Formats: sequence, structure tokens, C-alpha cells
Amino acid sequence: KIMKHDKIPDMKNSKKSLSVKRGLRLLRIGWFFHNFMPILPVIVLVYTGRGITVGDFFLIQGIFRLAAFLFEIPSGYMSDRFSRRRVMLFGALCAIAGFATIAAAYGFWAIVAGEALLGVGSALFSGTMEAYTYDLMKRNKSQKQFLKEFGGIMTWASVAEFIASILGGVMFVALGASGLLWFQVLFAVMCVFAFLFLPELLEVKRTVKNKTAIADAVGITYRTLQNSKLRNLILFPSVFGAFTIVLLWIMQPIMETAHVPVALFGVYFAVNQFSGIFFSKYAYKICEKLGEIRASVITIFAVIIAAIMGLIAIHTSNMAVVYVACAIMATVPSINRLNRLQYNTLIHHSIRSVERGTVLSTRAMVSTLCGAVMLIVAKFLMDGYGIATTLVFLLVMSGLLFWILNKVRKVIK
Repeated sequence: KIMKHDKIPDMKNSKKSLSVKRGLRLLRIGWFFHNFMPILPVIVLVYTGRGITVGDFFLIQGIFRLAAFLFEIPSGYMSDRFSRRRVMLFGALCAIAGFATIAAAYGFWAIVAGEALLGVGSALFSGTMEAYTYDLMKRNKSQKQFLKEFGGIMTWASVAEFIASILGGVMFVALGASGLLWFQVLFAVMCVFAFLFLPELLEVKRTVKNKTAIADAVGITYRTLQNSKLRNLILFPSVFGAFTIVLLWIMQPIMETAHVPVALFGVYFAVNQFSGIFFSKYAYKICEKLGEIRASVITIFAVIIAAIMGLIAIHTSNMAVVYVACAIMATVPSINRLNRLQYNTLIHHSIRSVERGTVLSTRAMVSTLCGAVMLIVAKFLMDGYGIATTLVFLLVMSGLLFWILNKVRKVIK
């Protein structure tokens, strides 16, 4: 009898392990479909062919970021209060609605509506999927392997982006803009089917007494930003990510100025995507080998080197040097995945499950805000002073990264 009773916990643990493995597998598949976007390499061509200008395109991307920013905290809080799985499903449905709106309609406002829906969907995923993954792994007490497992999920996403970047131009020529958009809708639908079968985390649900949901969400956000450890763990990768966004966007004008053939633009985009695969897959090994602080110091120096390479590319006539400099510049922005993964893991280890979604959405909100501010400053510098001044600005401001990292060093000892 004792032996029979002893087997019951083992059976329960076995079922939990199976649900965790199934959930992680479905997350990889669903996130692959979600990030398979062949429209991205030709998105300007697709949108301008549907009645907008290039200037409108940049405005619409700003609207996308605004929609994501506004829904970050509500989406994270909903995942804590109700269901992480359902919030992700709703995010996948928003992606379907967004692409379908753009595919079915024409003109500025149709694309605005579609991009706003895509922005909302992005916010619904941003903190919720990480929170779901971590709490799923807590079922069989494997959360210490979160960095490795979530890095694997991000690797699948990077593979999807890499393949899509290669196929995008070919599919645009073969299917046309409308055909490509409806193909994008199809992949968004496949993402829904993958997330539909994810196990529900019934054990993670925040209950609130004697306060409204809004007050509770604001309270969690306030406490997160007041906590010196969480604040600095959020701030460093957010500011670092803002630097890498500028480096990524400034690459095309640098290549144009350096007279790099347009045919090679796609090659460098593929280099960036392939680098993302590497840093997603091996983030946990790099962190185990170097530790968070040393790894972060190396990433800051990588940003400095990339900015210097940009200056060299626009001031040399040696095309071999230009090609190497552009390859380095294409690689460095993807290092942001390493920092994001390692700091997110530290955040996960420092927060409670019932607040995880809201805290991660706070992190995403700060990251979006830092990126928006840096892009606005970069646009002003680019329009008024040129590429070289913008790159020098990045070099000077890199001191800010060392300053924030010093604060991080103190809170994670």
C-alpha cells in the first residue's frame, strides 16, 4: 500500500513535465509562425503601392509604437488577473485582424487601422509570453533553465525572420502586394492554432480585494519602478536597445552614402537576422561563461565599435573596408537579444508570479519609450547635421550605458 501511494506524486510530476514539454513545443511553433513576416523586407513598397507616401510610412510606424505603448500595462495586468493564454490568443487574433484590414482595404486610414491593431497585438504578447513561459516551467521546477529555453524560442523566431527576409522579395514579385498580405494573414492564423492548444495556467491568477483593477495595475507599476533592483534591470537593456535601434535604422543611409550596391542591402539584412539566431541560441552559454556584467561590458564596446565602423564606411573609398564595416554594423544590433534575454531572466527571478505579466509589461513600456526618444533625437540629428554627427552622438552617449551598468553591478551582487 505504501508503494502504491508513493507512485501517485510521481504520476502527477510526470503529467506536469509532459504539459511543460508540450507547452514549450507549441510556443516555439506558434512564435515561429508569428514572426514569419515576408512582408518586412518589402513593406515600404507594399504600403506605398496602397496609396501612402514614404513620409506617411514613418508616421504610421509611430502610430504602431503608440498603440503598443498604450496597451503594455493593461495587457500585462489582464494576463495576471485572468489568463496568460487567452491574452496571447487575443494578441494573435489582433495580428490576423491587422493584416486582413491592410490586405482588404486601401489608403492611409486603412493602413493606420491595421498597424494600430498590430501594435495592440504586439503589446499583448510583449510581457505575457515571457511570463507564461516562466510560470509554465515552474510547474516542474525547471525555471532555472528559463534563459536556455526562452533563448530557444527566440531562436525559432529568428529563424523565421531569417527565412522570411530571404523569401520576401521573391514572394512580392510572384504574388504581388495583395497576395503577399493574404499569405501573411495565413501565417497569423497558423499562430492562433498553435496557441489554442497551450495548457492553461490555472494556478497563476491574481486576486484583488478592496481596490479597483486600475489602482492595482498602477500600484504594481509604481512599485516596480521604485524598486532600485528592478528599475536598473529594466533600464539598462531598454537604453541599450534604443542604441541598437538607431544603429539598425542608420545602416541604410550609411550604405547609400558609401555607394554599396542596393542588391547587397538584403544580404546585410540577412546577416543581421542570422546574428540574431546565434545570440538567441547561445545567450545562456555566454552568460554562464562571462557573467552578466562582463557580457554587458562587451556589448557596450560592440556598440562603440559599430558606430566607429559607420564613420569609417562613410569616409573611406576602399570598398573592401566598407563591406567589412557594414557587416560589423549589421551584426551588432542583434546583440540586443543577448542583453534582453539575460536581464529578463534576472527580472523573472526577482518577481512574484501573480505580478509577472504587469512587471514585464512595465519593462516593455520603458523599452518602447526609450526607443521612441532615441529615434526622435536621431531623426533631428540626421536631418539637421547628418550621419557623422549622429554616430558621434552615439559614441558620446555610450558613457550613459556604462553609468547605468555600474548601478546594475551594485544591485545584482
